[in-house]
Amino acid sequence: MSAEAAAPRPLPRPGLAVKIWERPARLFATAAGQPPIQGCISREAAAAAAEGERAPPTREEARRERRPSCREEPRMVWPLLLLILLSLPWVPTEAGPGTVRVLAPTQVRGLLGAKVELPCRLPPLEHGVRVTQVTWTRRDAAGNDVNVAVFHPTQGPSFPEPGRLEFVAARRGEELRDGSLVLRDLRTEDEANYTCRFAMFPEGSRSASTWLRVLARPENKAETQEVPLSPLSPGPVLVACCVSSEGRPPARISWSQLDGKANESQVPGHLPGTFTVISLLSLTPSSQTDGRTVTCKVEHESFEEPVLLTMTLAVPYPPEVSISGYDDNWYLGRSEATLSCDVRSKPEPTGYDWSTTKGPLPPSAVAQGSQLLIQTVDESINTTFICRVTNALGTGQAELPILVREEPPNHALQQGLSTENIIILTVGVVVGLALLGFLIYFRLFRRPRESLLFGISPACRL
Repeated sequence: MSAEAAAPRPLPRPGLAVKIWERPARLFATAAGQPPIQGCISREAAAAAAEGERAPPTREEARRERRPSCREEPRMVWPLLLLILLSLPWVPTEAGPGTVRVLAPTQVRGLLGAKVELPCRLPPLEHGVRVTQVTWTRRDAAGNDVNVAVFHPTQGPSFPEPGRLEFVAARRGEELRDGSLVLRDLRTEDEANYTCRFAMFPEGSRSASTWLRVLARPENKAETQEVPLSPLSPGPVLVACCVSSEGRPPARISWSQLDGKANESQVPGHLPGTFTVISLLSLTPSSQTDGRTVTCKVEHESFEEPVLLTMTLAVPYPPEVSISGYDDNWYLGRSEATLSCDVRSKPEPTGYDWSTTKGPLPPSAVAQGSQLLIQTVDESINTTFICRVTNALGTGQAELPILVREEPPNHALQQGLSTENIIILTVGVVVGLALLGFLIYFRLFRRPRESLLFGISPACRL
């Protein structure tokens, strides 16, 4: 056999498929502990093996026959390639960092029975981006998302509960960028978290959530309470009432007078989900309470500013008594002294009773209704007088001690003042006489000497 026949034929240049699988095949063989495959058997040897021909192979051909064929190599690579593909990171479209952001408020308030708009819009979209659908869902009490409304650019809107819902600006066949939704005849069960979701191609889905808060504006009133004209027990009585009804959430009530006591209660309103708040103000009956102005302040989320309800109290009270007329100048022998029983009472007093801490009045004291006349001040007047007044609600009294002196307390003072006046007058007379004498002396003796001095001729003067 010639050298050309003994040398192996050159293999045809492998194609693209051979180049793709060649490196993974080497990796797979190396991982299995075998030497990497360097080439393939010749076409003639493969054809002879297929036809059953068995020509005596040379040493080189026998070594090549033990190598796997090129067709068997991809079968070993497929499992490794599948593992490589599965290990690649896959990111969902919605989780990717998109530039489109849904514009929607975090909270919207609506009044019970009225309509409310849930805004949801997209900014101007980039070229090639289009909206394929808008979906509104609501999170129920169990935490599940319930479909509320769907808008498709070609099929239009779809509502599970038609009649109460409407898309504000979305129109079939137009660019879908405004998915705002209107809810009519708002109910308390509509209060929930709503999610607006835009499905876009090729951006994926973008969404935003809005909390819908359902409010009910309460009705408020305040009025005074009539206090019965009967004997009162000590302590506060009910004088005013303030009611805020059918509100959601419950209103907050406070009073301008802090010295009173407010009792508050809360009951369900007539409409489902509403509340009525009742506040009762109690004060101790007195002259300071009667005619007083109090204010009931009602605050609620639906009010721009608090509601102020002002009223004037009309509170009857027992007599409040004081005694006047004593000037600390009562002395033995004084006549026509008078004490007065001053009363503030509602209603008017029905009776006056004068007495002393020792018992009945002295003989020289005569009671005349609200006044006590002292005909002559004597030792029996040196006591404590009591005036007791009664009206329909109760009784009030006052006490006044009287100190009787032996002589008027200002008698010695008057004498002292007279002596002082005499002394001042005497000193004034003496000073006046001294000044007068000095003037007379000056006029009589000083002027003649000056006349003699100035009458000498100049020639004779030294």
